[in-house]
Amino acid sequence: MHKIAFDVMGSDKGLIPAINAGLHFLQNHHDVEIFFVGNQKAIENHLATVPNCPKNYQIIDTPEVIGMDGGIMDIRRKPDSSLVKALELVKNKSVDGMLTGGSSAAFIAGAHFILGEFEGVGKPGFMPTWPTIVENHTVLFLDAGANTDNSAQDLYNFAKMATIYAQTVLHQERPRVSLLNIGEEKSKGKDVHREAYELLKADQKLNFQGNIEAREMISGSTDIIVTDGFSGNIALKAMEGALKNLMKVIKTTLTKSLIRKIPALFLKKAFKEVGTKFDYKNYAGAILLGVNGVVFKSHGSSDEQAFGSTLRMTYEAIQGDVLAKIKTKMEVES
Repeated sequence: MHKIAFDVMGSDKGLIPAINAGLHFLQNHHDVEIFFVGNQKAIENHLATVPNCPKNYQIIDTPEVIGMDGGIMDIRRKPDSSLVKALELVKNKSVDGMLTGGSSAAFIAGAHFILGEFEGVGKPGFMPTWPTIVENHTVLFLDAGANTDNSAQDLYNFAKMATIYAQTVLHQERPRVSLLNIGEEKSKGKDVHREAYELLKADQKLNFQGNIEAREMISGSTDIIVTDGFSGNIALKAMEGALKNLMKVIKTTLTKSLIRKIPALFLKKAFKEVGTKFDYKNYAGAILLGVNGVVFKSHGSSDEQAFGSTLRMTYEAIQGDVLAKIKTKMEVES
């Protein structure tokens, strides 16, 4: 039985979408037990309204909440918060992994102070998954914002950890690795990029493809993209915003007049498929690689669909024993 701690407090839409996502997941995964972490009374009040509610869950009562605007110090100020308790369940091995939709800053700080990084890792990295234009192909991207500054060694470590994740969870035998840069030439970028390029190229165990520019991030030409957390967070949000607004422009343009609306009806299914493919809610979770635990962060604005996606990713990482495999490699090679 796989056990997952689910911090259902602190996200933008409240606990109901989170609990509903958990219950739906339990209905389809009888080998999972979810620990709903949060205000027990509020959780129980909602569960009482759910017909045919699955029973493979527990409730961990916590009197405190770290809100979306919570910071690093809230980990110390609110030791009885749902986020802290969920991380402690991972540390104590009461569960196999956890997820939250709460504050990113508090989550990263909590993972650092409560779980700690394992040997061979300087800094952990946020790794979301996103779709590409290639059918049934996704790309792993890190760091997406756990750090504002990284060394060349950090980027090299990200590539090694992500490679194991891709092999274990995505079943890619030899995933391609690329380095996000301002040009394809190895001389491009700052010192950290040039140094990282040489480290990645020298490791024959990595399938390093060289530099990749931001415009190629969803082209499907690579499987893993590594970068520093500052650039990565900007790139991630720029891409999400561009895709979201592009779909809005397409919809507005196609429905501007009756003449356009008629042929648009015949293409409705195709546009819906494109919208679904690039909907962030289907790839809402990001694992924090490099800490002593399987810990996922979902978007703060996650709805039931997005939380369900993050639950699936958490389950797959636990099922593949990805943490043990990454730790073994990093500790042996440190």
